[in-house]
Amino acid sequence: MSLLRVQSRWLKSFVPALVCAVLVPAFAGDVQVGPTGVATAVPDVPAPPGQACVVPLFDNQPFADFTPKTFSYAPPPGCGGPWAKVVLEADYRVTTGRQFDRTASIWIGGVNVYLGTTQEPSAAIAPSWHVEQDLTDYASLLRQAQSGRTLLGNVVDGTYTGVIYGSARLVFYPGQAPNLPDRIVSLSNDANGDFNYIHDATEHAGKTVTLPRNMTAIYMDVLAQSQSSDEFWYLCVPDSVADELYSCPGSGFREAVVYVDGQAAGVAPVYPWIYTGGVSPALWRPIPGVQTFNFKPFRVNLTPFAGQLNDGLPHRIELGVTNAQSYFATTASLLVYQDKTRGVVSGGLLRNTLQADPGQQDVIERPAADHTIVGSTVNRDFTISGYVDTAQGRVQTSVRQTVAFDSSQDFVINDSRYSQRLAQMTTIGVTTSTRAGNAAPTVVASQTFDYPLGFVYDDRYNADGSETLDISADQAYVRGRALQMAGARLYSDGLSDHVTPAVRYNFGADGSLVISPWTSAQAYGYSNSLGQCFSRRIASDNYNVTSLVDGAGCPGSTNAYRWQPSVRAPLGLGNIGSVLWRW
Repeated sequence: MSLLRVQSRWLKSFVPALVCAVLVPAFAGDVQVGPTGVATAVPDVPAPPGQACVVPLFDNQPFADFTPKTFSYAPPPGCGGPWAKVVLEADYRVTTGRQFDRTASIWIGGVNVYLGTTQEPSAAIAPSWHVEQDLTDYASLLRQAQSGRTLLGNVVDGTYTGVIYGSARLVFYPGQAPNLPDRIVSLSNDANGDFNYIHDATEHAGKTVTLPRNMTAIYMDVLAQSQSSDEFWYLCVPDSVADELYSCPGSGFREAVVYVDGQAAGVAPVYPWIYTGGVSPALWRPIPGVQTFNFKPFRVNLTPFAGQLNDGLPHRIELGVTNAQSYFATTASLLVYQDKTRGVVSGGLLRNTLQADPGQQDVIERPAADHTIVGSTVNRDFTISGYVDTAQGRVQTSVRQTVAFDSSQDFVINDSRYSQRLAQMTTIGVTTSTRAGNAAPTVVASQTFDYPLGFVYDDRYNADGSETLDISADQAYVRGRALQMAGARLYSDGLSDHVTPAVRYNFGADGSLVISPWTSAQAYGYSNSLGQCFSRRIASDNYNVTSLVDGAGCPGSTNAYRWQPSVRAPLGLGNIGSVLWRW
């Protein structure tokens, strides 16, 4: 029985009624030892000092159908900016009963400002959770009144009874955040904001836009959420063996490719998010998977294309998803920097070695009649460079990106066992080199990402009629960033988020079920070259948080995680430092 089939067979029907307890809601930054419906080690966004201004977006909004909920936004009276930081805060809860995980999103002025999924309830547990998103880079969008809407499609009927409620607000901290984008451009096909859908590998989804003629830098925030038969894409196999392995086709590789006027212009590797109903809901109770409640976009640097996009003509900017089956919900926005003194900036594309085809290699091995090993690898190494002639002189930008993807799945399938084991790793490197003028030193911004994912699904049918099913996951997100000039380091930081759940289902020959062990753990860590350090480790057993350790590995075993102003990069290239710093 495959990982994809087991969810619909019986897991969701068993788990909701397992525990009856009075639970204390756990929020980011407020984890408590004891029973809870949600626990996460992820910290809240650090806030600047001073009195904040708050603008409510919607309050206690019920979600029981697929109708978009609208709201109106206006900048806070008497607090119109500039702002040192802008944070979106949202709180969600779902009533007791039965409900699937659902997708939640928030849009302002047609721009996506939040995307995540929800926790599943049980007959006795009504989970609640809190998310925060740093929107400082989107401040230009928020300087004027905008229409807004939130999408959270939910079915409530005699079977699926859980109603989801949500509240959201924007929190503005007065001050000056340097070098923010001058304009945010939505690539949604809906003026009010909605997803662009990609149904298969041949389809591209995007928008035709006419951009300002004085752009000096362009970034693109990309989110590609897997849905339907693509939800478990990381567990899929090549088409030729999908049926015999009871798995989904298309192989275990997906990536989003950016196209500018049909030309491949960037790659946004897809993170393997796992929703709270994924494979077994017990895996994600009370600790959800990495970023499950709050997806983080991948930021693609399109600055080398600024020169050709400055011509005042319409341009088509799109996304495609390699190996997509059905389907991906995508959202993307452009973050645009403009010359403060020139109305028109010329420039051009110098080099682009990116190919749309990732050059994927698949290998199928059969060590025995009941044993199949499936492997997929992709290796990319490309460079895109261009220039713009700004008021400060010529600025040349070169972006080199590497992607190394490796997936191995080991299947054992016979009359007494179905076993599927996944070991997958995506490693990404992005190095952006920028130089203003021939005599100026080069500023280099580098980023590395690791997306390791391990899965074990081992179902054994015993001679006495009993059955033992072990399911476990090992999921992480690791990111490193650095900024240097002329070889001297200006700033560096590192982040790691690691979740390791495991559950065993013991089915008796008499039809009884005992779930034990049922455990999970999360370790979240952050540190930077300016002395900040945050570490939190939590563990759970059943619905109980059994341990909470803060500060491990930090100086004095104490967290020092607080707001600090952005670093100003030299030579008029502050957009590099600020974009790297806040994302």
